[in-house]
Amino acid sequence: MKWGKTYKPEEWVALEKLYNEMMDSYEISTAGHIDTLKLICKTSLKANQLIDMGDIEGFQKMSKVYDTLMKSGKFTAAQNKAESGEYVDSISELIMICEKDGFIPRYYTDGPQDKVDYVIQDLQDYTHTLITEEMHLGALIEKAVKKIEEDRLKELEDEIDDLDEDEAFERELFAKNDEEMSLEDYRDFKLFEEE
Repeated sequence: MKWGKTYKPEEWVALEKLYNEMMDSYEISTAGHIDTLKLICKTSLKANQLIDMGDIEGFQKMSKVYDTLMKSGKFTAAQNKAESGEYVDSISELIMICEKDGFIPRYYTDGPQDKVDYVIQDLQDYTHTLITEEMHLGALIEKAVKKIEEDRLKELEDEIDDLDEDEAFERELFAKNDEEMSLEDYRDFKLFEEE
């Protein structure tokens, strides 16, 4: 009744065996899943028969149909019963774990929990100590601001001095020489070229 009259008794046994193994392996709850599972079992049986007969092309087609049915029925590793125990996939399982494993603190504890918390606590302690115990903090800040301003003004003056030096060098380099060359200078130059 379940598999139809077209199968032989040994095929019914193979179909029923695969069906029961799949039912034990996966979470199957709806009628759609059961119907898809029956189709998967029939396709698997036909694929095995085709490979036994040596019909490689038919086997390839059947194995594609088998893969498609497995994907459409969502018979994946995540749904596998054996592996589903490793993951928490509902809030009720999370609550069960909390109740079984014991009390979980509801509120944040004051102590640091990791390295980041230690760094934050250290910075807060330093800032508190700096503000409450340093008597001349205002004077230190004003002195630092003045020093920064002096450094900035000095840098500006240095830049201006550099610009003035560059300008003076350019004027000297490109200044027109008012003295004209004499005939003797030309002769000395020609002799120099000939040598």
